[in-house]
Amino acid sequence: YKLKLDYMASSSSSDNPKEAAIAIAYFGEGAASTIDFHSACNFASTIQTPMIFFCRNNGYAISTPTNDQYAGDGIVSRAPGYGMAGIRVDGNDLFAVHAAVREARNYALETSSPVMIEAMTY
Repeated sequence: YKLKLDYMASSSSSDNPKEAAIAIAYFGEGAASTIDFHSACNFASTIQTPMIFFCRNNGYAISTPTNDQYAGDGIVSRAPGYGMAGIRVDGNDLFAVHAAVREARNYALETSSPVMIEAMTY
C-alpha cells in the first residue's frame, strides 16, 4: 500500500513517467497454485496497486507437468477473475517480453491497477 501512496505523491509532483515506480513479482506456474498467490492477486486488485505479476510458465512445477497441475488455459486466464488485465507472451522472445513488460508497466501506471503476464517458455 505504501507503493501506491508513494506513486500518488510522486505523480502529483512530477509528470516524468520514468520516475514513477511499480512493483513486479516473479514466480513460476507452480506457485500459482498456492494460497499466497491468490491472496496477493486479490489484495493487489482490491487496493488497485500498480504492479506486475510475472509468471514464467516452463510447463513444469518442480517435476509436475502442467496438465497435472491445473485444468485451465494457463495462468493468465485467471487474471480477469481477479479483476486485472493479462498478457500472454512468448517467453523465449526477448523483444516480445520487453514489449509486454513495457505495455504492462504503462497500463499499471495509467490505471493504478495490477497486470498479469504469463511468459510461455521451453
